[in-house]
Amino acid sequence: MRRIIIPLAAVALLAAACTQGNVFDLGVGDCFDDPSNLEEVTDVPMVECSSPHDNEVYVNHTISEISTYPGVAQMSEMADEVCLESFKPFVGRSYETSELNFAWLTPTSESWNEGDRVITCFVYDLNFAKLNGTMRGTAV
Repeated sequence: MRRIIIPLAAVALLAAACTQGNVFDLGVGDCFDDPSNLEEVTDVPMVECSSPHDNEVYVNHTISEISTYPGVAQMSEMADEVCLESFKPFVGRSYETSELNFAWLTPTSESWNEGDRVITCFVYDLNFAKLNGTMRGTAV
């Protein structure tokens, strides 16, 4: 199974200390570096949050409102809404005034057919600088 990652724009070099983690196993508070393939993602380089990292997962939302795959555009709209709504409760500051941005991993039509219904939202630095520590409650 693969998932789509949108709208992450930068690709970072993979750190030697990283281990690969399956995107279906990502949990809230997990930190990871940018994957080498930004189109369809199955694994990401996992990093301890105490080490410099690119991204931190802040919500996993299970889609229960619909039963058929809505297509990439509608999936992106749904993810944007879910991630924006969950941003301030995690970071402690509104998205509009934060130094952080968000992106998401969403099901592909193939992974949807295999039962994937999770939107994974993650934060990253607006300037693509490495994050240090968790962003939970930092109000940055």
